[in-house]
Amino acid sequence: MKRSIKNLLVFLFFGMSISLMSCKDDDNPVSATSYAGTWNLVTFTEKDSNYTVNAGEPTEMGPGIFITITGTLILTETRFTLTQSMTLSMSGLPTETEDVTSTGTYSITGSTLTIVLDGTGETETMAISRSDNRVTIEDNEIIMVFEKE
Repeated sequence: MKRSIKNLLVFLFFGMSISLMSCKDDDNPVSATSYAGTWNLVTFTEKDSNYTVNAGEPTEMGPGIFITITGTLILTETRFTLTQSMTLSMSGLPTETEDVTSTGTYSITGSTLTIVLDGTGETETMAISRSDNRVTIEDNEIIMVFEKE
């Protein structure tokens, strides 16, 4: 049981970096240069369960099961680096940490972010919006909010 919960959480965490598949129209298009910089993960929300994890804070996912997620998104004018770390603590078991870094190129058209992953060439699209010093990236399954460093 504990192993299957851990596997589910790991799957959800890794999925957040590449499973985003959504787009929206925007009346106020912005350029990729307005997003350039370093962004730290603030929250990660899983839409189906409406469960939100605050970055850097242990969040109880079930009795004796805690998850801590951190992440950094670095955007230049054409490239991205997404670094994510998830620490899973379960009562009676050693704490485990998984670190993942994804890199590639990206473009923004209106409110649609398109990324192409290095290595695989896989292309993903998702919705992106910016409000002052925060960026929100969203698809049908998750919402990630980042704050500019």
